Amino acid sequence: MRLLPPPALLLAAVVPALAQSGEEILARVDRLRHPWPSFTMELTLKAPGVSQLWKVSARENGDARLDGLSKKEKGRAVLLKGDQMWLLLPGTKRPLKVTPQQRLMGPAAGGDVARTRFREDYTVETLAEESLDGRASWRLELAARRPALSARKVILWVAKEGTLPLKAEFRLASGKVQRTALFGAPVESHGQPVLSKMVIEEPSGGRAELLFGNWGKGGVDATAFELPEPDR
Repeated sequence: MRLLPPPALLLAAVVPALAQSGEEILARVDRLRHPWPSFTMELTLKAPGVSQLWKVSARENGDARLDGLSKKEKGRAVLLKGDQMWLLLPGTKRPLKVTPQQRLMGPAAGGDVARTRFREDYTVETLAEESLDGRASWRLELAARRPALSARKVILWVAKEGTLPLKAEFRLASGKVQRTALFGAPVESHGQPVLSKMVIEEPSGGRAELLFGNWGKGGVDATAFELPEPDR
């Protein structure tokens, strides 16, 4: 009689394949927001009664910079390097260090606006099939890779057709929902599908809409990511 392997061995054989497919799903989702190793794009932030326009520059290593284009934000910049973030204000060379959770408008934090890289920031804990609003989807439970990430868990729903992100719930260590992201349909730029918009919502009712446009491949100035030396 043929002996079956113990359940633990069966589980060990399944988990690597599951993790690999989950990693591939995350990679495809991230490519919609980071379609090329380095790129620029224009970001419009909208909240009730307010609108801001920013230029986003992203490097291969994941660093990002936002430069204000609208009248009120002109001359302001936000610089993300690794897990650290600085505000650069007009009229001063001294950068102001803040956290990536610093809000730019409503529930939209600097980290949300400048960079969302699921595969870099989170590991796949579980992957399951689940319908969302009638669409056949994957449901991924993600765990933060680093202590610096305030959202310790993320529940991400991705449509099976096209591997398109639909919704993400960012949760604190307690399990409480910190904020929810709703993803718009992709559009094409330079022959590559890119994300068109993302809506950030808070349980308290705060809401901000992020519109992405005018994408450009490359064209990122490395010197723009150097922190200015403070005046002595």
